[in-house]
Amino acid sequence: MRRERLLILLGTLIALIFFYVGLNKWLESKSESAPPPVVVKPTPPQPASPPQEEKAKEEPKVEEKKQTSPVEPQKPKEDLIAQKIQEEKIKEVQKTQDSKNLTAQKQEARKGAAKQEKQTEKPKREVKEYVIQIGAFSLKENADKALEKAKSMGYRGEIVNEDNFYKVRVRVKTDDPKKVLAELKATFGGAIIKQ
Repeated sequence: MRRERLLILLGTLIALIFFYVGLNKWLESKSESAPPPVVVKPTPPQPASPPQEEKAKEEPKVEEKKQTSPVEPQKPKEDLIAQKIQEEKIKEVQKTQDSKNLTAQKQEARKGAAKQEKQTEKPKREVKEYVIQIGAFSLKENADKALEKAKSMGYRGEIVNEDNFYKVRVRVKTDDPKKVLAELKATFGGAIIKQ
């Protein structure tokens, strides 16, 4: 019973999804369909200039044709439509050029800002000597092991007996003590700057 209900609900859900997708595609195709193209009728070519006698005979006929011809009043409308289409094309081209110019300007501004940030971020720091304590041990053996490990990493250090502990301290010359401190913390589990 539950399975049947679940299958019916699942089938209904799938049908609704397909209906929604189909409806969206149909609406998109409706909105994207362009108006029918405008056909501009070409004007008939003018005949070569006939002799003056024939020209005089034909002139009244031409005038009569102009008066009875329905094509003549439609010319301005077609011209206006063609002009509007050309104006729209020109506007679209200008918009794309403007958007390209804006994106190029934005990219240049970002590059300039990035250069300024890099210049402000990297001021030269002084190289100082720091004393960093990497451990405090109750047994001298453990302190010796920690000091040997620090020396194998390239640090020079010493063991100081304070407050009933053997404290291992290393001397470091650096312009970025935070970086060295993070490295020592990762290796020894803890480190603090003493000086």
